[in-house]
Amino acid sequence: MGKLSGHIFISGIKHSGKTTFARLLAEKYKRPFIDSDDLVLEIIKPYSVREYYQKYGKGHFMAMEEDAIKGFLNNNNGMFFLSLGGGACDNKGLMDLVKENGKLIYLVRDEKDMLEVILKHGRPAFLDPEDLEGSFHKLYIERDEKYRSYADLTIDMGPYRDRIETLEMLVKRLEAEAL
Repeated sequence: MGKLSGHIFISGIKHSGKTTFARLLAEKYKRPFIDSDDLVLEIIKPYSVREYYQKYGKGHFMAMEEDAIKGFLNNNNGMFFLSLGGGACDNKGLMDLVKENGKLIYLVRDEKDMLEVILKHGRPAFLDPEDLEGSFHKLYIERDEKYRSYADLTIDMGPYRDRIETLEMLVKRLEAEAL
């Protein structure tokens, strides 16, 4: 197994596999796994992420998200895998912080596959109920462009029907890039 070092941030659009594969990579490399939502939840208790976002708005949530990760970085050294929220690319301050402190991996999945997975979990508030496909397409295009511009490595996940096979592909790509 090749040598990885430093902080590795896993990004992608909602339900792209960020948390699943960041956790699996952390297990494989015997490093800590962190989910940015958990860091945020520690600060915004007793609210859920959704409740906080709805009550205080996008700007406050993004500031809280950046502060949570900044606090974590100030208190942690060594290599870890941290999965970011699906909308992290909209938070320039957070993305600058990530880029200054580690490597950013962008996990890409097919747009139609993504929408199907998202809708299995119920319609999220960020999609227009009158035009689910159209509103998701617009969001997907915007976020895909942003994530690609920030990413140190972009990985097309394909359908990843088999997690172990997909994990092996991710490991090969990470090691080939010497992150």
